[in-house]
Amino acid sequence: MRRLQSLWNYLTEPRIYWRLFSLALAVIFWLLAAGEGDLGGTERVFSLPLSARNLPADQAVVDPLPVVRVRLRGLSPILALVENDLQAVIDLSGAEEGQGSYTVEVPAPVGVEVVSITPERVSVRTEQVLAAQFPVRVALLDVYPRALVHNVTPNPAQVVVTAPRSLLGQVDQVAAYISVGDREGGFTAVVPLTAIDKAGRPLSSVQIDPQQVTVAVELFAQTEP
Repeated sequence: MRRLQSLWNYLTEPRIYWRLFSLALAVIFWLLAAGEGDLGGTERVFSLPLSARNLPADQAVVDPLPVVRVRLRGLSPILALVENDLQAVIDLSGAEEGQGSYTVEVPAPVGVEVVSITPERVSVRTEQVLAAQFPVRVALLDVYPRALVHNVTPNPAQVVVTAPRSLLGQVDQVAAYISVGDREGGFTAVVPLTAIDKAGRPLSSVQIDPQQVTVAVELFAQTEP
């Protein structure tokens, strides 16, 4: 009790009281300036990339997710402080193959109010993730006339390609590109794999297991006639 009485007597001393009062007044003026004259805060609009959470392992989002506009209310210093931590998310824990509508959520940091989210719901298409085996096709580059290919052996000879249903259907073959150059005799090389479609275009959004193979190439030099 004596300590509380001593503290009260200290705080009510004129020199201490007026210092605390001046400090409180300065804080109030700062808050008014930061909030553009309103202690309730100001409003700002942010554009946030949408991200998906809890997507089932056997599903994949087919189309790019949109950008959403979020209107937040709070004091300007707080809004500036949390700007880089803002996230717009959708929960896909119950997603099944096909089109679905999901609510956009923006977790509000302490001291910030979410006024509006545009759009509030988004339509997202998911597909089942499938896997298929493909033989490895070795494509030799820079084969000069003086070198003839005797035998080419990839190890492993088959790989597994995993991708959403529609993308997996575009895979025509899995290729290993290797440059021969001016080498003579036999050699081996570790070569990355590329999934390509029927037009010969690479498909980057697929998973290949393993991602590279060891290719053994047997060559012999062309003899002069």
